[in-house]
Order: sequence, then structure tokens, then C-alpha cells
Amino acid sequence: MRLLFVCQTCGCHYLVPVGLDYPDGGRASAVWCSTCQHAAAERGATEPAELAAVAVLLAVRALKAALAARSAPADGAPVTRPDRRPSRPAISSRGRTHPAAARTRLA
Repeated sequence: MRLLFVCQTCGCHYLVPVGLDYPDGGRASAVWCSTCQHAAAERGATEPAELAAVAVLLAVRALKAALAARSAPADGAPVTRPDRRPSRPAISSRGRTHPAAARTRLA
């Protein structure tokens, strides 16, 4: 999973590449989306380092919370593997509802 950021200017959600580096060699922003980052570069504004550090910290915290929620069952039941069958059948707690002799007759 990748980090999800919120643009501090326009409020949109955006994904950045791992390591905050674009394939063309540019540096991604943890504060602004690409559109707002280009607009800030045209104005000559620089990314605030403190705000970028807080944005990365919040994105990492949200990612860890999402991974923990995915791995833990919601109802508190123990985690079971879906590819394994139980070693023995479940024990029925209900008593018999028919006479035992009816089970052996073939008629």
C-alpha cells in the first residue's frame, strides 16, 4: 500500500511515488498536489519543511491504522486461515430431536 496525502491548498487526495521521487527526477510534495505544486513553483513559494514532515507522519500513521484494521477481524474472533479445514467437526450443543431407533431402520 502507498501513502495517501491531502493537498493543503485545494484539499484533494493524491498518491505520490514511493520515496517521494518522480520517474523523471522531480521531487514530489507531501504538502501540495502536482497542480498546486506547479502553481507554487511559478509563484516562487517553497514547501514548508515542518508542514511536509507532519504530512508524512500523518500519512504513515493512517497507513499503519489501515493495515491493522485489515489484518484484525472486526468481531474479535481468532484469525483462521481460509485454506484450512478444521481438524474435527463442530460439536453440536443441541440434543437429539428424533428417537435413536429410527436411525438404524432401513424401512
